[in-house]
Amino acid sequence: MILILVSTGHFDPLIQACEKISSRFDFFGQIGMSYTEPSFPFVRTAPPAEIQRLIQEAEMVISHGGTGMLSQLYQFRKPTIIVPKQVRYGEANDSQVELAVKWAELGMGILCMDVNNIENAIQECRKTQLQFPQFPKLGRFLSPSL
Repeated sequence: MILILVSTGHFDPLIQACEKISSRFDFFGQIGMSYTEPSFPFVRTAPPAEIQRLIQEAEMVISHGGTGMLSQLYQFRKPTIIVPKQVRYGEANDSQVELAVKWAELGMGILCMDVNNIENAIQECRKTQLQFPQFPKLGRFLSPSL
């Protein structure tokens, strides 16, 4: 199963692009407030524990480029295609692009800047050995003082 995660907002262009190729893939979507209701199985939102279960069960994840979701996907070391929300898709800004590009540069996921290239990104993700580098200082400042 390929899990599609768009958060609680909307990302209709991504859902529509996946709908076009859904006969060739086993998709499950978390579609938030998207107006598009795909023919493949989906939920609008789900509790964090359910999203985590779906991530663990998925072959790969197609995700928006939000910080919180990418951090969670890093924890699970899940093969990911990052499709950042962008102005051209109706977003207010391109704030997800920089993180998505860096994520791909580090080898932690496949960058897909154009939803129309999602099928190619799926094929690339299947044949790519992704890297999940360790960040030893990550979270150091969040640890409680002893």
